[in-house]
Amino acid sequence: MVSTSRSVAVPPVLPTSASPAPVRWRSRNFHGVAYLLVVLLVGANIPSALYGLYRTEFGFSAAVQTAIFAVYVVGMIPSLLLFGPLSDALGRRAVLGFAAAAGVVGATTMAFADATVWLFLGRIAQGIAVGAVSAAGTAALVDYEPDGDHQRAALVSSAGGALGGGLGPLVGGVVAQYLPHPLQTPFVVFLVALLPAVIAVALLPRGLRDRSAPLVRLPAIPAAIRRTFWLSTIAVGLSWGGVGLFQAVVPSWITGQLGVSNLVVGAAAASLVMVCSVAAQAVSGRLSARRAERTGLVVLVVGMLGLAVVAREPVLALLFVVTAVVGAGQGLTFAGGLRSVNAAVVVHAPGSQGGVLAAFYVVSYVGLAVPILAAGVAITAWGTGTAVTVLGVLGAVLCAAILVLGAVTGRTSPRR
Repeated sequence: MVSTSRSVAVPPVLPTSASPAPVRWRSRNFHGVAYLLVVLLVGANIPSALYGLYRTEFGFSAAVQTAIFAVYVVGMIPSLLLFGPLSDALGRRAVLGFAAAAGVVGATTMAFADATVWLFLGRIAQGIAVGAVSAAGTAALVDYEPDGDHQRAALVSSAGGALGGGLGPLVGGVVAQYLPHPLQTPFVVFLVALLPAVIAVALLPRGLRDRSAPLVRLPAIPAAIRRTFWLSTIAVGLSWGGVGLFQAVVPSWITGQLGVSNLVVGAAAASLVMVCSVAAQAVSGRLSARRAERTGLVVLVVGMLGLAVVAREPVLALLFVVTAVVGAGQGLTFAGGLRSVNAAVVVHAPGSQGGVLAAFYVVSYVGLAVPILAAGVAITAWGTGTAVTVLGVLGAVLCAAILVLGAVTGRTSPRR
């Protein structure tokens, strides 16, 4: 999963020098890449609405359910690190074509899975697809933006990822609820929607290739910004962990524990947390980076404590309020944390932005996966109510600890 807004940068990839083309052809290529990005993110988030059905079908535990969600990161992180530089060496079209193919493999594997192991393999393929399209697609949008507006290209990349993340659970929930074959039809819809994107990628120019470009660019954190990097990145990782609970656990919790049988209701919670995150990021530019991050952590403390309350007193309306609060807190924390790291790089370590941002995203996605795995183990051992209560309180305590630690130690980044 990839999210964001105007204030969110993406791991930069060295752009190739694309051959000059008429504006209308550049515009066509730009929109084709943007569509591919959105559709692949939709496909990767469809399973959020289906985990309850998978548990019924295959009879696995909550721990296995959350592991299936989290294994997505196993494919995404190496893919992010590999396919950005590889798109410089091989060209954008080749890597975007591979991303589309991985998306097809992931969806097909999930749709026709007849054992739990196939769900794991399908999620890994989806992670690879999203990592590849996030890395190479960002560079391609920069290459093909008709007016050479790099800010617009970054905005379309981040907004497209967020749109896909929000639409995926809703598509999965609506199709599974109202059409036959609920574990297959959502992925068939995805594959049909992907077809125009495959055609658009096939029509992309081959582009120039930089054979001297490194095939792997490892993350690196300069000593001068490590304090800012770790405080901000751990805060962002915690925020993603909170969002992950609403994508991996809450939809099936709603249907299983709150007595709501309609899959769309559970899917709406997974979508709402992303929508509120994006909305918060959109307004975060009115605050300094540090203030946005601190405000986000405070909101997350409230939201995680609210989740603990809902776990003890399950009321659907209150759960949706808590969902919105957690999403808003994550958006502010993410946007402010990323801006803090970017500002520190510009002032104290210019020229190292690529490696620093790669590390930022790696830690962020680890922060998404680890709490989800812990949730699965806790739910299996203690039951959903107790596990969500403990995780909510623990999440609130950790967010408060990072907030206090940041205030006490200070930062190397300026107030931007």
